[in-house]
This record gives sequence, structure tokens and C-alpha cells, in this order.
Amino acid sequence: MHRLAQRRIILPFLLPAAVLLALFFLYPLVRTVGISLSDWTRTGNSRFVGGANYTALLTDPEYRTALKNTFAFTFIGGCLLFPPAVAIAWALNQPIRGEKFFRFVIFAPVVLSAAVVALMWKFIYHPTLGLISPAMAEVGLGGMAREWLGDPLTALPAVAFTTVWQGIGIWVVLLSAGFERLPRDVLEAGRVDGAGEWRLFWSVMMPLLYDLLRILLVLWIVQSMQAFAFVYIMTGGGPFGSTEVVGTLMYRIAIDQTEFGYAAAMGVVLVAILLAVTAILNKVLKRDDLEY
Repeated sequence: MHRLAQRRIILPFLLPAAVLLALFFLYPLVRTVGISLSDWTRTGNSRFVGGANYTALLTDPEYRTALKNTFAFTFIGGCLLFPPAVAIAWALNQPIRGEKFFRFVIFAPVVLSAAVVALMWKFIYHPTLGLISPAMAEVGLGGMAREWLGDPLTALPAVAFTTVWQGIGIWVVLLSAGFERLPRDVLEAGRVDGAGEWRLFWSVMMPLLYDLLRILLVLWIVQSMQAFAFVYIMTGGGPFGSTEVVGTLMYRIAIDQTEFGYAAAMGVVLVAILLAVTAILNKVLKRDDLEY
């Protein structure tokens, strides 16, 4: 009886969220699956083709390349994001002068739109008019300068770095909150036992932040595998398809070639891959709750 009363109280609060979830997630997902089973013409007419679009994906070299680039973008961006984000968050939770100023500097790029940041860094990466290559030439490193967005070896890392630069403030804020909620008595006990700050960081703080880091890793994978804006604006998928990710390929197939069914199939497969990857990560990285 008590549980029934609880449910009657809880359900009205969950109803608005359930309606929004059904309206903006479940319905578009079901609609996309339906479109992926059809072949659309330029006039808007469609015919049911079953799993033909999915079968075509299995032998599509462009999709395989875009999928490989998507995973590479996720991996490179993760390597560029998490070490500095953890270091910055830890530093900002130390008693330093100008803490508010540094927090503002780190978070400021987040409020800029992706289009503005992408265009700004596209100019910075320019081999002659930008800032990086001329600056390297001035300090005697001209031999290392290159067309950062025009070289297949550096284009994807350059775009990943720009994405991280724009969004790292969010991750720093979340990690800072994690550092702030660490139990002070445990840290003080470690200092009393003679542990230095570096030892405390690796042996105490990181284990206590494990669950938060796991969640942030999953969030980064979900976000980065849907990458579109920075890639589309900065490189358009080039050079030679080296930065073509699933998002830009879907856009090109749907808008330029008006193959909406095929593009929808790409999106459905990407959602399935995301669900599988996140489920595997949660299973592999899950551990017993650490009580303190």
C-alpha cells in the first residue's frame, strides 16, 4: 500500500519528462527507422525496400572510412581532453591567486557558437595568413609547419583539438565539482600519514573520482561520435576524405544526393553502435561502489 501511494506521487512528476522523451526522441527514432526502410526520390515519393539500405552499407567503402574516422576522432579527442581537463580541474581546486580569472578563461570558449570557433580556428590554421605556421617559422620551427587542415595526417587531429578547445570548460566544471566533493577527512588522513600531493592525487583522488570519470568518458563517446559542425565547417570532410565522419557523410548523402533512406540507415546504425559501445563500456568499467 505504501509503495502504491509512492507511485501515485512519483508518476505525475515523471509524466512531463516521459512526454518530452517520447516526442523528441522516441518518435524521431521510430520515424528514422521507417525512413531507412524506404527509397526516396527527389520529388518526395518513397517506396518500401526493406533492408536494402542496410545491406548496401556493408559494402560501402565511404561508410567504412567515415566510421573509422569517427572512432579515430573520438579516440584522439579523448586523449586531448581528459588529461588536461583533470589537471586543470585539480589545479583550480588548489588555493591559487586569480582562481576566478582562470575559471573564466577556461570556460569562456564554451559560450561561443561552434560556427564562430570553427571559423576562427580555420583562420588560425591557415598556412600563410594564420598564426601557427608563421609563428613556428619565426622561432626556427618552419620545417615543422604545414597545412594543418590540408594534410590528411593532421587534419583530423586539428579538428579534434578545436572541438576540445571549445568544450573543455564544461568538462573542467564537472571535474571541479567532483574534486570539491571529495571527503576532506580522507585527504587530511593521507597527508598526516606522509603522502605527498602527487601520491594523494593518484592513490586517493583518482579512485574516488572513478565513477565520475567513467560517466564523463561515456558522455564524451556519445558526443564525439555525433560530430558534425566542426568537421563540416573546417574541412567539409576533406582532404581526400580524411576527416569524413558519419555525421558529414549522412548530410552529404541526404542533402546533396537526396538519398534520405540511405542516410537514415547510416544514422540508425550509428545509434546502434553507440548503444553497444556505451553498454560494453559500462559493463567493463563498472565496479563495486566505493564507500567513504
